[in-house]
Amino acid sequence: MLIRARRALRSRLPVRLRAAIARMRRDAVDRARGHRQLLVRRGEAAEAAAFPHEICALSQDIRRSAFWEGKLANIRLGAARLDGVVIAPGAIFSFWALVGAPNAAAGFALGRAIRNDATGGEIGGGLCQLSGIAYELGLRAGLGVAERHAHSRDLYAEHERFTPLGLDATVVWPWKDLRLVNRLPVPLCLRFAVTGMTLSASASAAVPLAGCTLDIAREDGPDGRAVRVSRLAADGTRAAVSADLYSVDQPPSAAR
Repeated sequence: MLIRARRALRSRLPVRLRAAIARMRRDAVDRARGHRQLLVRRGEAAEAAAFPHEICALSQDIRRSAFWEGKLANIRLGAARLDGVVIAPGAIFSFWALVGAPNAAAGFALGRAIRNDATGGEIGGGLCQLSGIAYELGLRAGLGVAERHAHSRDLYAEHERFTPLGLDATVVWPWKDLRLVNRLPVPLCLRFAVTGMTLSASASAAVPLAGCTLDIAREDGPDGRAVRVSRLAADGTRAAVSADLYSVDQPPSAAR
């Protein structure tokens, strides 16, 4: 009863005020847990020569749909802010700490976004494709996952997907973040780029490292589409990564 009352009260507050409260709450939690000093901050991109050994590389098509020009601009801007980031051992990659608030003042445009299970235009829309490829890259490079949020609905037909279901990572400023932790003994460098209508990402290190493979199991049932992801390391160790349930009672829409 009390929780419902709090939610009802929050829903009546202006969005900017709710966002400010959420930022203060997250900052307080980061300080209390000692995470604030571990967050990787934006700086000069690392020299490629310092990280010559590629661990894994990915690429995805950026599809043309409603607001696709803005989405392309947003992904390009976000990729530039993530490109060349170095994650030291023990450090935390935070999508929003690096990309920053996705507002017009920062150069972000109106792009297609999914909010509350509905699609529409939003400043900064389309960045979930960038966070999604960063999530999959982190998994394949052996990074730990400190925070990741799946979409609640599967809105895509199979031919529309740019990444397998279960490897999505939605981000909502400032409530939902993607955070990856480097539990490896060496720093990793992540690279992101947009060429034409293709988004690419790679992870590399100063020494040779074996990447991980991902196993995705999907099962459709009366409650939705269940997807389980596990990770297989080079030494044969298997670990569960996620178990998500997606609603599929809406017809698939065009790709983001």
